[in-house]
Amino acid sequence: MHLIHLPHCGVQIPDKYISDYLLSPEELEANVYQYADLYTDELYASLFDAFGGVKSDYSRLFFDPERFFDDSEEHMQKQFGLGWFYENAILEKKSLRTTKHKKEIASFYDAHHEKLNALTQEKLDQYGRCTVIDCHSFSNERYWFHDKEIELPDICIGYEPYHTDGELIGKVIEIFSEYKIAINAPYAGSLVPTNYWRKDERVKSVMIEINKKLYLNEDGRTKSNHFETMQKKLNDLATALKDQS
Repeated sequence: MHLIHLPHCGVQIPDKYISDYLLSPEELEANVYQYADLYTDELYASLFDAFGGVKSDYSRLFFDPERFFDDSEEHMQKQFGLGWFYENAILEKKSLRTTKHKKEIASFYDAHHEKLNALTQEKLDQYGRCTVIDCHSFSNERYWFHDKEIELPDICIGYEPYHTDGELIGKVIEIFSEYKIAINAPYAGSLVPTNYWRKDERVKSVMIEINKKLYLNEDGRTKSNHFETMQKKLNDLATALKDQS
């Protein structure tokens, strides 16, 4: 059975922590909205409604649940200062915030993963298996820490070798067959709940990344006329997976 993960759709930063940020209000808002997977909670709603899961309402500039908590294991932290607790801004390389409340903010990260682990165990207890569908979008714009020479696909599918669900990958490829699809490029892997990472093969994970140009206008903030087309594709995926259940 499937479990839906929506880690980056949120844009909230609790008022208590706003003063930690070193950017102007306008800069912070631009960074938050540019780097959010905007409207993915709506795009993937049929999957979330069908299978349940975990959705973060918080901006990834507050905490990023997709990163390893141990900074020594997270290459985005070591290379760019963009681990679970971002130290740098997104739109240009400059300090993002102080570390005054880092330990306190860790509790938000922990709560997110505790819920994800608990729901995964519920699926295992009920069905004997669980496949996480890690739901994302990505900008067609390249930021300071990206390789600007990489040609971007329309759809990126990611997976972890130990936790591969080949049947689901095949279904996603079928649903998006008219689009340019890349596997584990430019984004590789897929989130596996921490209690099961490289420990339990009954837990699978597949990441779906949709290029924002397919559903947003050039302003990067508003839905384009193609939004419903992308939503329909994901509705078709939800229907196909429910029929298999």
